[in-house]
Order: sequence, then C-alpha cells, then structure tokens
Amino acid sequence: MPTKIEIRGAIIPNDYQWIYDLFEIDATSPKKVTQAIAAANGDELEVVINSGGGDVFSGSEIYTALKEHAANVTVKIVGVAASAATVAAMGGNKIVMSPTGQFMIHNASTWTEGDKRDHQHTAEFLKSVDSSIANAYRLKTGLQQSELTALMNRETWMNAQEAKEKGFIDEIMFDEDGQLSAVASISAEMIPHKVISKIRNEFVNLKNQGVSNTMAGQNQDPNNQQQQQQQQQQQPAPASPQANTTPAPAATPQASAPTIDAAVQERSRLKAIDEISANIDPELVNEAKYGENPMTAEQLAFKAMKEGKMLNSNLFEQSVQANKAAGTDDVQAQAQQQGSDKEYDLENLKDVNAIYASFAAAGQAGRRQNMTRG
Repeated sequence: MPTKIEIRGAIIPNDYQWIYDLFEIDATSPKKVTQAIAAANGDELEVVINSGGGDVFSGSEIYTALKEHAANVTVKIVGVAASAATVAAMGGNKIVMSPTGQFMIHNASTWTEGDKRDHQHTAEFLKSVDSSIANAYRLKTGLQQSELTALMNRETWMNAQEAKEKGFIDEIMFDEDGQLSAVASISAEMIPHKVISKIRNEFVNLKNQGVSNTMAGQNQDPNNQQQQQQQQQQQPAPASPQANTTPAPAATPQASAPTIDAAVQERSRLKAIDEISANIDPELVNEAKYGENPMTAEQLAFKAMKEGKMLNSNLFEQSVQANKAAGTDDVQAQAQQQGSDKEYDLENLKDVNAIYASFAAAGQAGRRQNMTRG
C-alpha cells in the first residue's frame, strides 16, 4: 500500500504553518510534506491535492521533494489544483484527476513599493519566476515555452479533459465512458503577510510579559526580605559538600517598592483570571488559580493559546483581555512595513475581533484557496 500524503489548503512557507494550525485552517508547507515523505521509509506515495496554490517557492520545494523520491509517486487531483499547487502536482510520476476537478495555471504575482526602478526590477523578477514555473510544465507536457506562456498570461482554467489533452495529467479518474462534467472555479486568499507578522509579534510579547510577570511575582516586601535574610544569618546552614558557606549579604530596602497586601493581590489575580476564563479549558483555569504553580491571567491566556485549550473563537479577544488584566496593556506590537492592506491595532478589541473574523471566514470556507503565487 502506498503512503498517502495530502496537500490541502494554501501552500505556505514553513514558518506560517503553526498559525494556520492554530486556527484549524487547511494549509500545506514543504516541511509538512517532506516529513511525510521521510515517514514513508521509501514506500510508494499517493499525493492527494485539493489546493488553490499559494507561495510559489514553497510549491517549488514540494515539487522537488516529490521528484527526488526514489519510489513511484502518483498524484491525485481530487478538487482543484491551481497556481503553485499545479507546480507541486508536476512532481508526480503519474498524475490523475477527478472528472469534477479543475486545473489552473497563471503568472506569478506580487506587490512592490518604490519608484519606477523598483517596479521594473520586480517585473523582471516575475518574468524569471514565470519562466521557472513553465519549466515544470514543459517537462511534463512537452509543450513549447511560447504556448505555455500564452496559457499562463490569460490565466487558463482547464477541466479534466482539457488538462489531459494538453498533457498536464495522464488519466481521468472514473472516466470509464468518457463522460465529463463541467466544473465551476473557486478562489480564496492566503492570510495577509502583515497579519501573520502581527500575530507572531503578539505571541512573542505575550511570552515575554509572562517571563516578566513571573520575575515580578518573586519580588518580596523589603521588610520581610530583610527579616528572612537576618534569620538565615542567625541559623547557619547544615554542613554539606554543596552548602554555601558565604554569609548572605544584608538586604537593602528599596524605598520605591510599595508594601502590597497579599490578600488584596491574590483577590486581584483571581478576579483577572475570572474575567478571561469563560473560553478556556476549566481544568487549566483551576490549575492557574489553585495549582502548585499559580498563574497570572496573562500567563493563563498564553498557556491556553500555546496548548490549544481555548474553547471557541474569542481567542484574540481573550488574549487582549488577559494582557490588560495582567497590567501589560502598554505592550506595543513590533512595527510592520506599510502596504496596501488594512492596518490593524492589536490593542484595540474591535480590530482584534475584525482580524479573527477574517480567519473564521477563511476556516468556514474550507475549500477556498489562494489563486496568487508569491
């Protein structure tokens, strides 16, 4: 039995995979495919594709990994293979396609900021990318470069019969009687790069704040600290090879550190946790409140996101609430390069909800994939 590998959703760079997984949105990175190939231990592969494409260089990496596999590779296009997904599909020794599938090739695209020289440079770069994409098509179909360029220039959609006639596929699945059905095309978008970057920066900020709060929680009242150190000086440690025989230095009271009532501080911590607990696994909430290692609200939110224990779609709202509850709401997201897409403020709950709504819509669409390489 061949080992099955699935290429579904947008084709993305490796470092995007965890974000798509976090929101349970179908996506495939080169690392995901190469790990599956390695796990096959040299067996034959059956690669199932239903993808609208995505990052052209990630598609090229998947193509190369499939081509390098020593055993037979059969590619099955069961839904759509478009854009970068068609490049990956060319990696199969044999390519078959569902009679209800679609196959689409087009030119690569990207965006540029700058003067005419920058735009001209990008145009030359895209010509080179298109030429490299066409190489994979030429090796499979035997078509001339000029014919492939014409097909890519006009964004050509092909049903199974047309894809077979042009040599992009070898067989049509279930086509015993030669009867083919027309298929509607679909489209989708990858998560914008700027949003990916902002999510990554926000997670880094949350993690860093968790470390800061842990260290802050270890600070003791100066009077208590001095009293404890005086007691340690009066009671020498038992002799042992590991014992530290150097006397502890005298504590220096910090005039700026306020004396905090422990009970009030604990009530504030529990209240902050209650404010964000509605959508977090109850066992994790209980652990944060009363476990051996109590957490702040911010630490709880970060751990819930990291371990996938958020219960519903309010993930980002909970993160921001936790940040505010923990007193870290002045954390600034790392500045991002300006572009044409909408700017979001991750400290603004409305913007956070708007970002998450776009992810939720992408997840519900499920089958829609990116038609744009780059």
